Amino acid sequence: MSELTQSERDRRERIRHDFTPAWDAQRKIQLDAEDRFSKFILTVAAGSFGVSFAFINQIIPVPIADAKETIMLIIAWGFMGFTVLLGIIETLITYFVQDKLLDNIELNIKRGYEWKKYINTSKVGIMFPDRIIKGLTLLSFLSGISFLLYFVYRNIVY
Repeated sequence: MSELTQSERDRRERIRHDFTPAWDAQRKIQLDAEDRFSKFILTVAAGSFGVSFAFINQIIPVPIADAKETIMLIIAWGFMGFTVLLGIIETLITYFVQDKLLDNIELNIKRGYEWKKYINTSKVGIMFPDRIIKGLTLLSFLSGISFLLYFVYRNIVY
């Protein structure tokens, strides 16, 4: 790599200076939002699973052995368990994605890219796996709740 001129070094330092507050603010907002979302889904999924597992005999008026469409309850529990598993996987992926994002931002700062070019070149592909896991987690949670509510409805309404 060729030696940089003083004006180029100054320009890159100005870019670094311009990047830093936006980068720090965006990182904090993103991490806070992802943390709240993940905690909410994990808490509600684990709570729903636990409550339905522990108190299903008190929720429906018939014994489980005599309940209609017990397979719906098993499917609901499967989705709830899968939601918790996805939440754990998503948390691990978030750490790796954040590391990759920070590395990419640092690389763009070192290269002297302007903010607009950074936005266009770096956000696609880095957050993709994380977003898919979050979407699957939400879908699994909603599916589990739906199957559970259907099971309860079928066994409360005669």
